[in-house]
Amino acid sequence: MSNLTSSYDELADIYHATVDPDGAGLSDPTFDELVGDVTGQRVAAVACGQGRDARRLADLGAQVVGVDASESLLAHAQELERQTPRGIDYLHGDAHDLRPLADEDFDGVVCYMALMDIPELEATIRSVARILKPGGWFVAVITHPCYKSPAHGELIDHVEGTYRRISGRYFEEGPHHSATRWEILPRVSYHRTLSTYVNTLVAAGLQVVRLAEPIGDKPSWKEAAGVLYFRCLLAK
Repeated sequence: MSNLTSSYDELADIYHATVDPDGAGLSDPTFDELVGDVTGQRVAAVACGQGRDARRLADLGAQVVGVDASESLLAHAQELERQTPRGIDYLHGDAHDLRPLADEDFDGVVCYMALMDIPELEATIRSVARILKPGGWFVAVITHPCYKSPAHGELIDHVEGTYRRISGRYFEEGPHHSATRWEILPRVSYHRTLSTYVNTLVAAGLQVVRLAEPIGDKPSWKEAAGVLYFRCLLAK
């Protein structure tokens, strides 16, 4: 898998320095609630980046394997694991096929704020279902599908240093370039409708059992949800 490349490779250092430079791990109460008690469970963190979600899962008691296509981000994750061992294994791999991971090997899978940056949703979700044990769970967190890039023609309100994106051309799916996207993220992401996400999950045998749209701490995110959470269960 050494020929894998990632749009995050050239952003790895600034991403790491901004998101979790000390390796403390993810702090997200909604994520913790949807994941639930993972003590002793084997959990895969797909598109784990520099390991923020993987570290949180390990701190919650899971046995964690992190997978990412960016060797540069994984280098940060592995260095933090050396500094503060949590028993996390990090593997270089593509979310589209999760080739390093065996079938039916995990109690749970998470994909935190990454599905909208992965080109092929269907292949990724099928791979998630493949590595889950029957009855296993999947928690995903994405930018809310009602938001898109200014390139697609929606209105932008600038509110106290943040951008509230009012949906426009919502049904036009595919890659888009965002000049206003956070500078530590790749310029291109992939817009899908909410129904596309849900139908893709269901087609792979993943039943959506919980959605969450928490109110954010920025003024604009108190008026419209910025992030969408899924919890799914694989059929037994």
